[in-house]
Amino acid sequence: MCAVILPCTLLAKKSSALTQTAGTEQSTINQTFKHLLSENQVVAIGDIHGSSAPTELLINVLSDSDIFESIDVIVTEFGNSHYQTELDDFLLNPNTTVSLQDLEPLWQDSIYFMAWQYEHYRHFVQTLKLLNASSNHTVRIVLAEPEFSWEGLTREQWRALTKTRIASYEHTVKQVAENNDKAILLFGAMHTLKQPVTLKRGEAFAEFVPFITNLNELNIATIWTHFSTSTIPDISPQTLVLLNEKSDLDTPFSHLSARFSGDDNQKLSDVADAYYYPGPLDRHAPAPSHITQDSQWHDEMKRRAAIVDERVSSQIAKQLAEWLAETN
Repeated sequence: MCAVILPCTLLAKKSSALTQTAGTEQSTINQTFKHLLSENQVVAIGDIHGSSAPTELLINVLSDSDIFESIDVIVTEFGNSHYQTELDDFLLNPNTTVSLQDLEPLWQDSIYFMAWQYEHYRHFVQTLKLLNASSNHTVRIVLAEPEFSWEGLTREQWRALTKTRIASYEHTVKQVAENNDKAILLFGAMHTLKQPVTLKRGEAFAEFVPFITNLNELNIATIWTHFSTSTIPDISPQTLVLLNEKSDLDTPFSHLSARFSGDDNQKLSDVADAYYYPGPLDRHAPAPSHITQDSQWHDEMKRRAAIVDERVSSQIAKQLAEWLAETN
């Protein structure tokens, strides 16, 4: 009997210890996040297309009632603002008839729709709906992308949208700030940098100006998310740390990626306030099955491939080939 019970007892103790450790780590993350919120009106989380880590961070901190009840708005890069009314209805109306799948055009009709194909964005929206339903406080998602339609869209119009979207991001965040709302931003990590950076484009280097740098009058803290398959030996996964408290993370920005020039001597603390380490990331998040198996959507993606630029067109071809291989 003891030979059977002992392993089970050890397993239970190990499971309990892991749960307590995970709880402690999340509690520490929440405290750091609360500090950022207490010192700033806006906290920006650097999103990573193809990884669920940033949305998981957001879901976990919002599960803390103190944090949830302090937030008014989450401004997102994802989502065509044409669907703002439907999204509000889904999130805020207990009697809504809008389903999560009804919101699919929100992502599919966006400018860079390939970036938002993943399951975790749907899961995030669904989870926020549940959090709203279980609280006397509600949090909106505000879509920062300009409203437009893919119907009849030309290549020139699409290219123009890729530029005017930045002005729309700035305008939306400024409006939120003017309303004195406490906000979280979820934008691609490159958009959240606090200074211009020099990026390698082919064989040349060119300055990239994140839209956050044009909001200097606002009180914004930014979180840089680890997006490498490498590990950080001195830090356990699921850690959010202020960069001024972890000097060994405050490396030259060029060390993070070969995309950045090393000539300007920028450090990570020059462009971000905190570092989130979820562990090594592979950036292979899954897409919902209703997308991977939707032949009508696949035909629409092929149609759009002739409108978008070469980079997005190649992404479309690669994605469709992968989905076809999975089906076969």
